[in-house]
Amino acid sequence: AASVSPGNEALATGLPEKPDIDINSWELILCNSFNSIVEYYPETTASIEGGQNIDERVAEPAIAFLQAARDAGFSVWISTAHRNYEYCDNMYRSYLANVGDPVLAAEGMLGPGLNEHQTGLSIDFTDIADYSAWFAEFDDPYIKDSELYRWLAEHCTEYGFILRYPEGKEAYYGTPCRHPAHFRYVGKEVAEYITSNNLCLEEFIMLYDESLVYLPKP
Repeated sequence: AASVSPGNEALATGLPEKPDIDINSWELILCNSFNSIVEYYPETTASIEGGQNIDERVAEPAIAFLQAARDAGFSVWISTAHRNYEYCDNMYRSYLANVGDPVLAAEGMLGPGLNEHQTGLSIDFTDIADYSAWFAEFDDPYIKDSELYRWLAEHCTEYGFILRYPEGKEAYYGTPCRHPAHFRYVGKEVAEYITSNNLCLEEFIMLYDESLVYLPKP
């Protein structure tokens, strides 16, 4: 169960002055269990490594983030980056067929329009080389207990990324990505504000305009 209550109560008092940004800018597009981007496609994608693509505007910081982890001594690869609408749709249909229950399927996997990898702004990292492959759906649940995961979480803001699905914020985003080491690009200034104030992306957006975030009634 989530440890926070969604809505106005989440917009904690005493926060520092929020950044002067355009909350409707491309890098802040919202996608989660409750907010669909339907058939969104990045304008242009670029290859970053191992056949993985990402929104071209994020390629440079993504590569820098990956290389910094390697420079710090870690064996790290990208297991998942951009996934287009059709891929997400096919994966979800297959998962639903195996699970057999739409409710259980929705709790276990993000479908098309709801899967943040569709934005081209997210990366899942892994420390297992075999989990890095062309459009293979590999999950690495054990990475959360690794030094690599802790390093990525500690340094992500330096490259404009956030840990997208922090524990305790499920009331805002619903079903998380199945891979724990899921990082989302939002830009350095926003990333630092979100992380230093223990917010999730939804809470941050709501500081500017609550109407941009749909939350199901408790």
